[in-house]
This record gives sequence, structure tokens and C-alpha cells, in this order.
Amino acid sequence: MARVYYVDTAVPSDRKKRRRHKTHAVFDGVRVFRVKKLTELEDASEIYIDAMFPQIYEELMELIKRNVKIFLLKNTRLLKRLREENGVEKSDEADAKLLSTIPKNHFKQLTAREVEQLTVKEINLLKLMKEYEMYVRWKKTIRQWMRIRKLDRLEECAKELQCLVKQYARRIIKEVKNNENYATTYRLVCKELGLKESFEVATLVVKLPLNWRLHRLKGLLGLTPYKSKNYNHRLRAHLSSLATSIYLNSRQYGVSTELLKDLEGLPPRAAICKLELKILRILKIAWQQQKQRMLAGGQ
Repeated sequence: MARVYYVDTAVPSDRKKRRRHKTHAVFDGVRVFRVKKLTELEDASEIYIDAMFPQIYEELMELIKRNVKIFLLKNTRLLKRLREENGVEKSDEADAKLLSTIPKNHFKQLTAREVEQLTVKEINLLKLMKEYEMYVRWKKTIRQWMRIRKLDRLEECAKELQCLVKQYARRIIKEVKNNENYATTYRLVCKELGLKESFEVATLVVKLPLNWRLHRLKGLLGLTPYKSKNYNHRLRAHLSSLATSIYLNSRQYGVSTELLKDLEGLPPRAAICKLELKILRILKIAWQQQKQRMLAGGQ
């Protein structure tokens, strides 16, 4: 028998450990339960969701191909208002139940074309980033060879790779600025940091799992007092590069005094580390603001 489900969607964790896998809260009209993937709702005819994120595009696409109707809430401020009116504390389970009380005209049916277009954009952006990282590795290798023996051909190759790296960086920035999933976050972060544009910001906005809590993001980047050796060195390198550039060129960038507050008198390494933490908070806040706008239909 075909069923109707109301789902408080979650951004899946990129961790492989099951205990850390974020799940969707589902209300079937009687009880609330959890699923790792929306595709587990095999008997669904209609699914009402509060939000959609790049990480669940594939799930939505598969469901639509099964002729399951997917409806997206146009404005999640309705959920907040319902929680306040009913004196309900915010939780995944509560939101899943409240979705079932919202009139159907407040939802928009998603089409396969809409989801497919969003998926293609996401894939192309990640492909660009992968190719950028490949050229960076090649350039680094060539530079190492040049230390052993300087050859004109190697120097020419290094210059050509440098041009490619810059070209890809510009393309990635352009894609991020035109991507509705990241544009607002990118713009807000650059504005807060006093930057016109930044490849490092673009990379962090796309690659960082900003849906995580701040303390988990700190652990991921090795910004905790007792950091693990397994923190993400690549993402930390992007954050460090951004913080260092701002620290050394604050006057040129027009960085706000609030951002540089408490950095005076500190050793450069300590100041940059503190600046990294501030930038991470800015990224997290900007992501939250973008999420609110997307859910409210004000993209």
C-alpha cells in the first residue's frame, strides 16, 4: 500500500562510522522513525520534506524515477511558528510531525529536471576542484625536480602549470558564485573578511561540512588543544593559507578591526591560529544564514 511520509531531512555525514551517520527523521502519520536514506521508504507515494541539500540529490532523483512525488516546503519559518504556537522544542522528530500539519499549498513539487540540473552543477564543480588539486600536485613535483636539476623545459612546464592553476581557481570561484547552494555563504564570508573574492573561501565553503557543530569542525581541522593526527590536512592548509594572507595583508584587504581584535601582541603563529578559529565561526554563521534563506525561498 502506497504511503505518505513527512521527513525532516538531514545532511548525511561524510564519516564512514555508522554511529556518526546522520539520519532522516520520518513521520508516517502514526510514529516517527529514522532512515539513513530516503530511498529506504520503498512503499512511498508522496514524501514531504523540509529542505534539500546537495548530499541528498541522488536520493531524490531515484525516488522521482520511481514515480514518487516529492514536495519541498517553501518556507520553513512556518515550522518555527508552529513550534512556538504549540510550545514544542526544536527537534528532528518534532519537525517531522509538524510537517504533517502544514497545508499542501505551502509545498512545491520537485521535478526530475530541477534535481538533475542541480546534480550536474554539483558534479561539475567537484570535478573542477579535483582537476585543480591534480595540477597543484604536478606543479609541486616539478618544483621539487628543479631543486635537483634546473632545466629550461622544467621551468616552462612549471610556468604553464601555474597558469593552469590560476585559470582553474578563477573558474571555481565563478562556479561557486553562480551556485545557489554556495553563493550566499561565499558572498557573506568574503564580505565579512573584507575580500573581493577568494579561492580559499570558495574551497572551504564547498568542501567543509558546515552542517556539523562547531566543535566537530574544529576537530576536523585540527584546531582543538589535543588535536588528532588524523585531522584533514588539506582543508586545514586552505584555512591556514586564508588566515595567513589576511594577517599579512589586512590593510590592503580592508579587514574590519573586529576581526583583528585580540591579535595584537601575539606571536604570528598564535595570531594566525586565533584568526583561523574566527574565520571558521564566520563560515559556520554564513552557512546558517544561507540555509535559512534557501529554506525560506529567498535565495
